[in-house]
Formats: sequence, structure tokens, C-alpha cells
Amino acid sequence: MIDLYTYRTSNGRKASIMLEECGLDYALHIVDITRGEQGEPAFRIINPNGRIPAIVDREGAGGPDSAPLVLFESGAILLYLAQKTGLFLPEDEKDRWRAVQWLMWQMGGVGPNFGQAFHFLHQHPEDVPDETIEYGRSRYGAEVTRLCNVM
Repeated sequence: MIDLYTYRTSNGRKASIMLEECGLDYALHIVDITRGEQGEPAFRIINPNGRIPAIVDREGAGGPDSAPLVLFESGAILLYLAQKTGLFLPEDEKDRWRAVQWLMWQMGGVGPNFGQAFHFLHQHPEDVPDETIEYGRSRYGAEVTRLCNVM
């Protein structure tokens, strides 16, 4: 059984989708980041970075007799679950590295830049003048377009 600590964000959903697709049993633990629960001491033991998602594989990486494995960072969780189940990572080494390459591309490019674009378009404080945030809108909007063209 795997404990999933998450919230309804794109990174949080990556982990839950992967658990579902891998057919693994898991217990869902909502960490309400709108209430600051990611800063609670109990969660910081699981993830000292104070972000979701995080998992605790009660069986550990070595099977039923190993100690529980605690992981945070969505990419690490996806790679771990793929390796644990033998799903979604090709056996051929070149193809495996190509898959890892696209995961890193998503984590380092798509995730952060789409998030920033969304912030400057929809989440900025309402009392901030448009000219103050126009640079962010322009920069991250252009990067989103560039990344979509790469895809």
C-alpha cells in the first residue's frame, strides 16, 4: 500500500494518475495547500521541502521486508512507480532515456512556465496595475507557445 499526500494541482494529479494507471493500491491524504497544511510538522517529516505530492510506499523499494520508502517530487515519484511496476518505461535503453528526457522536459519547462503564465494571467492580485504584470504575461506566454511548438 502506498500513501499519497497530494492536493488538486497539476503536480499532485500526476502522481494520482500514475498510481491509477499502474493499478497500485493507495490511500489518499489531502494536504490542503490553501490552508498551509504543507507547512505542518507532520507533513514536513514526509517532505522537508513542504510541497506536494509525496508518497510513502509502506512496502519499501525492496518488497515486503524492507523499510517504508518516502519520496517527494513528482518526477521522482513517476520514475519510481514506473520502475516498481515495469510500466511506462521502455526496456530498450535508448527508448528509456528518450522517455526520461521528455519527463525532464515537462518538469523543467512545461510545469514551471505554464504555472507562471497562469499566475500572471489569472492569479495576480487585482490591485496590481496591468503594466506591472505585462512583462510576466508576455514572457511566460511566449514560453508557453514555444513549448507547445516543441511538443
